[in-house]
Amino acid sequence: MSLETFKQKAKELVEQLDNPASIRTPGRTWTRYPELSVAEKDDAFEPEIKAKGEIEVKTGAEAFEAAEEKFMELLEVDENKLNAVHVANLNSVIYIRAEGRAEVSIKYRAESDLFNHLVVETEESAELQITESFEGSAENVTSFDEFYLSENSTVNYGCVQSMNAEFIYSRKKAVLEDYSKINWLNSSFGGQLARTKIETILKGDGTETEKLATWYPTGQQHIDTSLHVRHMGENTKCQMDSRAVVDGEARSVYEGLQKVEEVAEDTSSFQDEEVLVLSDKAEVDASPKLMIENPDVEASHAASTGSIDDKKQHYIQSRGLDDNAAEKLIVKGFFEPVLQEIELPELKEKVRRQVRKKLKE
Repeated sequence: MSLETFKQKAKELVEQLDNPASIRTPGRTWTRYPELSVAEKDDAFEPEIKAKGEIEVKTGAEAFEAAEEKFMELLEVDENKLNAVHVANLNSVIYIRAEGRAEVSIKYRAESDLFNHLVVETEESAELQITESFEGSAENVTSFDEFYLSENSTVNYGCVQSMNAEFIYSRKKAVLEDYSKINWLNSSFGGQLARTKIETILKGDGTETEKLATWYPTGQQHIDTSLHVRHMGENTKCQMDSRAVVDGEARSVYEGLQKVEEVAEDTSSFQDEEVLVLSDKAEVDASPKLMIENPDVEASHAASTGSIDDKKQHYIQSRGLDDNAAEKLIVKGFFEPVLQEIELPELKEKVRRQVRKKLKE
């Protein structure tokens, strides 16, 4: 099947499907999706790609052909309406195969709607460092990533989303074979409504994942982040840490899910989410969850929300800083425990720059 045929089949599904489910609390649906349509034409978008090492990179129709059945295997086209719209409007497709040690950076700088799809495969014992950055402006953005990790391979992935867009819908999903590992960092700063869902399937024995997430909605932004992990193999491990700052009339929504299947022996899974609220008009919802079907497990989850500690602010002010400067210093320090876990120096600095931009420094 060609890429154009695949897109046409997706167009036929759009009107048959519903939008994804949203987190609900009594009397409230937190994330309401806009009604996206299929574009009359889709001009190909060429991101800036830099790669080195033992790696194969293809784009466009060649990328679709190289991915074969792995294209939209993890993120199924008929799962929901937005998935179908994403495929129907595709204007950027990238396929990456890492065979040994490799690095790749992808920069999307858009001035119109962007619908990008990335498929990544690693060979046995490969080590891949991959980053994506999103800049520019658009009305609508959908960004899908599918990762297939072979035995004993490692992926370090980082993303900084800072586009000026009305709506951003991002899906990332990975499946891991024996003794492989994926480390995620996802940072969301752009988008009036931004929805990100990151899923990891620890299919093989001895697999591991670390998920780090940061977001900072201001004004009337709404940022919705979900981190999911599914333990299927023996001796699997997961650590999820996220931090958010919310200001103005913005909203932060978080869902964390750790699912341990009955067949998953000797697993460990932990999650922690912390939110710093700077305005009494901001709104925050957090939903950490455990679904445990095997008793041989170490697992915990936590979520906390609070404002700036008066004692910390007074201490900083006693060192000669005014209210505004003290608050900025506290916000920057709030993100540091997560940033210190990032192994990619350039990515760490990009996140810090976006935090400073939010603080108008």
